[in-house]
Amino acid sequence: MRLVSAVLAEQTDEWAEGRRYLGLDVLARCRLTAVIANDPEIGADAMPALTA
Repeated sequence: MRLVSAVLAEQTDEWAEGRRYLGLDVLARCRLTAVIANDPEIGADAMPALTA
């Protein structure tokens, strides 16, 4: 029983570490896209009107 618990705990730690790095990578890519796409010359006048 202890062996099974130890193996599961180790797998959980590895999974959490992998998710953490994946999450940071995704956040970095999203941040980069937002910074590049942010064009200061686009103002409220350039925005198209919303239609239903």
